[in-house]
Amino acid sequence: MHKYCNSIILPFSAIELYDVVINVEAYPDFLPWCLSAKIIKKIDKNNFDAELKVGYKAIDEKYISRIRAKYGKKINSKAISGPFKVLDSTWIFIDSGKKKCNVEFMIEYEFKSFFLDKVMGSLFKKATLKMLDAFEQRAHFLYE
Repeated sequence: MHKYCNSIILPFSAIELYDVVINVEAYPDFLPWCLSAKIIKKIDKNNFDAELKVGYKAIDEKYISRIRAKYGKKINSKAISGPFKVLDSTWIFIDSGKKKCNVEFMIEYEFKSFFLDKVMGSLFKKATLKMLDAFEQRAHFLYE
């Protein structure tokens, strides 16, 4: 199983950063490996299932994630179908002063197939390492 954790203080409020991460349908606009994203089952604006298609070059995969969130505080996403044996990510947002937020990001994943892990694993690892930066850049684009 692959795991990654990072923490950073960003010059945005917890609500602003939360709003960037919870807006799953905008992911194709700024995450290069995200080819499509749509909400397929909505409980409310903070809790829903989303279908995402990720890929690179000739390889792409669809999966469904169940998103459960506490507004402005925490977002958890777990894959419930698709090529992952495990795909679990958590974002935690902690205001730390005026227009400052500590963001903690954790992800763990494992593909169901050994072949897919070899083919998609390195791409997914690169995407994971760049994920926090991509969301930070999106926040700069939206709020500055």
